Amino acid sequence: MSTQPQVGIASVGRQLTTFDRLLAAIPLALLAGVVSAQLLPVPSFVGIAVGAALAASLVGYGIYVLRRLQVTPTESEPPLGCGVGCAD
Repeated sequence: MSTQPQVGIASVGRQLTTFDRLLAAIPLALLAGVVSAQLLPVPSFVGIAVGAALAASLVGYGIYVLRRLQVTPTESEPPLGCGVGCAD
């Protein structure tokens, strides 16, 4: 018997969420920066830096914009940072 954690396989017909597409776009942005450095007459660090900046902006978009668009917690849920026995 193996003690390794088991990872389930995602179903084939599952819809991709916005976060799934965002996770796919981050490495594509990095790859685009590397490829553009090879195809355009610019130093390689410029292409890589542009790809990294684009990937960082996608991460920021996912954290700040998409997270705010999700449903806010109800009043029955305690606020973040409120430990056990926290009173209002």
